[in-house]
Amino acid sequence: MPSLDAIARGLRSALHFGATGPPSEGPTLGELMSDIRTIDHMVTHVSTVPAIAGQTMRQFVREKVPATIADRTGGYALGGKVVLMVHGGFWPSTVAFDCPHPAMSWMEALAQAGYDVFTLDMTGHGRSALALQDDPRNLAPEDRARLTAGIVVPRDMSVPAPYPFRLVTSDSEAADIDAVVDFIRWRRGVDRIKMIGWSGGGIRIGTYALRHPDKVERLVIWASSNYRPDGPDHPPSSLPLPGYPCTFQTRAHGEDVRWRANIRCPGQVDDDDVFETVWRAGAEADPVGAAWGGLRGPSRTYWGWTRKGAAQLSLPVLVMVGECDRLLASNIDLFGDLGTSRKVFLQIACASHFMMWERGRHVQRRAALEWLEHGTLDGNRTGTYRANEAGVIAAAAPALPPPEIAGT
Repeated sequence: MPSLDAIARGLRSALHFGATGPPSEGPTLGELMSDIRTIDHMVTHVSTVPAIAGQTMRQFVREKVPATIADRTGGYALGGKVVLMVHGGFWPSTVAFDCPHPAMSWMEALAQAGYDVFTLDMTGHGRSALALQDDPRNLAPEDRARLTAGIVVPRDMSVPAPYPFRLVTSDSEAADIDAVVDFIRWRRGVDRIKMIGWSGGGIRIGTYALRHPDKVERLVIWASSNYRPDGPDHPPSSLPLPGYPCTFQTRAHGEDVRWRANIRCPGQVDDDDVFETVWRAGAEADPVGAAWGGLRGPSRTYWGWTRKGAAQLSLPVLVMVGECDRLLASNIDLFGDLGTSRKVFLQIACASHFMMWERGRHVQRRAALEWLEHGTLDGNRTGTYRANEAGVIAAAAPALPPPEIAGT
């Protein structure tokens, strides 16, 4: 039976180039770079999130695409150049990957390289937040205490949470991603896509790839959070777990404690105006959270991102992390536990958990693009490497993080 890719190619040839004439060779790279389009989608699917199970979910998806691809309504992706970027906690997709500060949009850079680039807001984040998260009573007591003084709360905050459970699970997040992956495969006529996951996006794409290896070509895992080598491999016997569905991070904690405190090198942030841009972009994506003084996210119940799970991952994987990132040690462990024979580790000097908004973004983008294109780093399919302060990559054993890396 012909593959989805082969069927789509045949349909596109007939529909767009004429059934009696030869198919086009496709746009040149120069044509691709001339015009980048931003297209926002709402992908509908039946949610498996326990709080709204069986209901229709509208998942926010942003696409950055060369105009020459976007204008081909039947779908066309040059050489299978399709990538999905998955964010972590609190900072929604459009902040993490399409930051509106000059030269800070990683999506734009990938689109300029000829990729059709997608990102999504996971359920509970940004433009995919749920109505129950608008109620501050669904915050844990410690998060309620962090709300900006003087905000208008039209409810009695002394009462228990209206929904006293955690919100999302490993299964529901994999289902969110799968709905978007199938939308992308249909839209662009490809069998497999490439994926980049940052922080909580690392566990999200890692556990997704374990479930659906047939839909993924290769992975870039950047500073994965929630790697627990000896954690649970299976879901709890009963879901959802008791708790609070909405989490909250103030601007001060996210910016000062987690980011600024880990800026350790002169020039690590090459434009101080980026802090305000990041905050404003986050506020635009999550106006309710911004009114509270920060950004919201979902509480999560995870399993499967363990030593046993990592050992079962067979796809090519690039793991990269900054030296000023508190997750460096756990990502060294993750890399060692990955079962794939094609894996590369890259440690980047003078880079924090937020290197996509720092000077380190240049080596980060260069390394990720080579991996997406060829499955190599400096021509190598395996090994451990370090990029120094000048961005020069050389073979090196992973090193433990410096002391006093801040943030939780």
